[in-house]
Amino acid sequence: MFTKKVLFMILIIFILGTILQAQEPEGTIIFTSRPDLVDEATGESPDMDHIYALEDEGYDVVIFYNGSLSTASDSTLDTLYNANLIVLGRSTPSPGYQDPNKAIWNDITTPTLCLELWACRNSRLNWLNTADMYSFTSDTDTDSVFFANIAQPDDPIFEGIDTANPVPWIVGRHDQIATSDPGNGTLMAYSEETDNVLFVRWAPDDEFYPDAGDFAGDYRTFIGNGRDASSAPPFEYYNFSVESEIVFLREIERLFVLGGGVIASPVEDLETPTTPTNFELSQNYPNPFNPSTTIPFVLPEKSHVRLSLFNILGKEIMEIANGDYGSGRHEVVFTAENLATGIYFYRIETEQFTSVKKLVFAK
Repeated sequence: MFTKKVLFMILIIFILGTILQAQEPEGTIIFTSRPDLVDEATGESPDMDHIYALEDEGYDVVIFYNGSLSTASDSTLDTLYNANLIVLGRSTPSPGYQDPNKAIWNDITTPTLCLELWACRNSRLNWLNTADMYSFTSDTDTDSVFFANIAQPDDPIFEGIDTANPVPWIVGRHDQIATSDPGNGTLMAYSEETDNVLFVRWAPDDEFYPDAGDFAGDYRTFIGNGRDASSAPPFEYYNFSVESEIVFLREIERLFVLGGGVIASPVEDLETPTTPTNFELSQNYPNPFNPSTTIPFVLPEKSHVRLSLFNILGKEIMEIANGDYGSGRHEVVFTAENLATGIYFYRIETEQFTSVKKLVFAK
């Protein structure tokens, strides 16, 4: 018989799982992974849990390894430049990210997500100033849960997750080199226990931290869980909680679209009952769009409705509509003016209902 705790966890998994809509990504993710490192427990690379998770979401993932981009051929570099997203796996040796390769990795104009702080330290990619870093190793209790404080709770990436309290982030033991300084990046999440950074974003052309001398060639993200410098069993690279896995997959999607990838969200049936019983905000169509898109919503009763547009940092940039609407299905046509290509979020607000969805503007 299920205990109350187990039933509660099943309910949480179900609720959070419904947040991720069925999608059909079009584009390529390059995942760097060391080919000669095999987990004897699985017979596969310890990076495969990440790769399988991305493939389950429908992404086309290409495994890549090159320890010296400074001597790589043009065709090898084209592979990285032509991808929609690069993910730096945990198994790749970090010396491959230091001089003389560092500048090439940082200059690549493809969004890049790094899974371990070890490769981001100042003697490697130099995304974070770890001159005063220290090592943190958790207890060996594999059932331990480590929590994160969310620094940007209004960011749409955390929609549906209770950010008023520390969020479960890492499940099981882990180790990491650590720093609490996000530099010039936007700190998204940090360890409740140690203040170590767990999730940091940089925009194109950002200097990673004051006087770093290294700049982001495109969007860059560090998101950490599991172990950093482990090149021997037990690897425990994929230690996401239910919540942090959702955040990870959403960040993958955000960067993938910023890199020119396409997420084809299903268009909902326009047929609705004559008298609707629930509030509903539907996916805009077309999506991606240029210059106009239609935003449908359903009201079970007459309501004052406000539709607003937010950027990827959670800042409101435009009011789309503000007025009274009767019960039934409504559609608002939104025409983009002076928007940059990228991901945006639209939110509906009534006295009894609030919902957020993503849209993509592509010039």
